[in-house]
Amino acid sequence: MGKICWKLFSSMLVLSGLTFGGGFVIIPLMQRRFADELGWMTREEILDMTAFARSSPGAVTVNVAVQVGARMAGAPGALCGVLGTILPPLAILSAVSLCYEAFSASPAAAALLYGLRLAVAVVAGDATAAMAAEILRGGDRLRPAVMGASFLLSLAGTAGTVWLLAGSALLGWLLAGRDAV
Repeated sequence: MGKICWKLFSSMLVLSGLTFGGGFVIIPLMQRRFADELGWMTREEILDMTAFARSSPGAVTVNVAVQVGARMAGAPGALCGVLGTILPPLAILSAVSLCYEAFSASPAAAALLYGLRLAVAVVAGDATAAMAAEILRGGDRLRPAVMGASFLLSLAGTAGTVWLLAGSALLGWLLAGRDAV
């Protein structure tokens, strides 16, 4: 269990420390590390964990790290996943806060942050496209309809995230029951 905890902690430390843009940017990297490289679980299981993490309070990445850690090594694994995930941003934010005045007034820093926002938008779009492609591989005709309807409702601002998640979860549950019969 110690080796698994260390591998989880060190993997999340590197992923979290070198990834900008939030949870949906790091999820494909977690899939590559934990599914493809380590073989701990499948990519689809990580997507399921991501869906659950998105509907739970807190940061998506931390929630997924808790689930991966708990699955691989119980409570110690969950703790290692959380620590590996939160230490890099904590260190970076602490360092930035110490020199915030000089940093916030710098035109070079403003240009750097603008460039990072552009890169994050591209990476987030790529991650979204990869997750959508993986979900749609199942061949079920209802998946594209649910995704499209959720996207349009989200874009229109007519339904909140909680309602979209609850409705999609209910629909998935109903469809799973139909397929099991």
